[in-house]
Amino acid sequence: MAKKIKNNKPMKRRSFLKGAGAAALGAATVSSFPAPAISGGHMEWIACSAFGKASLLGKAIERFASYINNQSDKLKITVYHANELVPALESLDAVRSGAAQMAYGAGYYWTNVSNATQFSAAMPFGLTAQEQNAWCYYGGGIEAADKAYNAIGVKFLPLGNTGNQMGGWYNKEITAIEDFNGLKIRMPGLGGEVLKSYGANTVLLAGSDVLPALASGAIDATEWIGPAADLGAGLYQAAKYYYNPGWHEPATILDCSIDMFEWEKLDDATREMITVASKAVNMEVLSHFQAVNDSSYQKLINEHGVQMRQLPDSVMNDLGQRAGEVVSDIASKDPEAQALFSHIVNFRSSILRWTGVSEKEYLRARSLPFAYPSA
Repeated sequence: MAKKIKNNKPMKRRSFLKGAGAAALGAATVSSFPAPAISGGHMEWIACSAFGKASLLGKAIERFASYINNQSDKLKITVYHANELVPALESLDAVRSGAAQMAYGAGYYWTNVSNATQFSAAMPFGLTAQEQNAWCYYGGGIEAADKAYNAIGVKFLPLGNTGNQMGGWYNKEITAIEDFNGLKIRMPGLGGEVLKSYGANTVLLAGSDVLPALASGAIDATEWIGPAADLGAGLYQAAKYYYNPGWHEPATILDCSIDMFEWEKLDDATREMITVASKAVNMEVLSHFQAVNDSSYQKLINEHGVQMRQLPDSVMNDLGQRAGEVVSDIASKDPEAQALFSHIVNFRSSILRWTGVSEKEYLRARSLPFAYPSA
């Protein structure tokens, strides 16, 4: 169960950074880090990201910080990417300790702190990216997720969406549900819990650790994001088969977690600026992934000889049935998780009707064999 706290700074800032390890800190010294508040009402924040600097998501958090830095005379944000200040998966820990004021990652990275936040990121067989944005901005989703994040001392804002992910990279074919038994796979969040129920050994690894683990045989399979991100990560070098669809993450919200104490110090105009900038970057990330995924997909197939595979319908049906059971059970063990889960599934039930009438029927019609101009 998530630990409710009033004060989200259980350890001193310098103590946390010392504990994070010299390797994670690199050449920077603790004394060089700016304090959160500076005289005259000017604020300087540190943002810790769970993603590498060169990745699309690394560029996204830089862009967000740039928007704020260029427009605000009251707030400056300095970004530290994965392992530059703290290890990737300790970004939220840095915020809760007071060493940073903002973390960038995904809700399923923070299950060491909260059982609930993972529901905001993605649910197996859950919402698409378009549906997630509708939930966030017009379905009360931000407010619902905020309750879970507030319980651990942070403010939630969506800051990017991967869109529909791929099913993952495997070194053996998946032809039946029994093939997951004993499989060592990197799959975070609720999807990983579903596979665990079938006997898989699931692990959580930061992005930079995925390829080495796959290449060394420490894991047999992995999911990451989709063609553009997976190509950039070089996963084709260590796995033979690339599966779809991404049942475990039909879309994934990346989260911006802001220290509530620092958020409450801001004036209304600065809060509004952050909210608007987060919305802009949220849409940009999704649009960027959508724009570059096909070219990357073609490169994986045509240049790197990747073998594409489709998970059989029988496997998908088993996964869908089990996902509902596993996710419901996990939610039931935590009041914050139950509240957020209920909010999402209620929205899912209503929007499925409209998606079936609109998007599903249009996509079916568009796939009919009529002639249409092509490149």
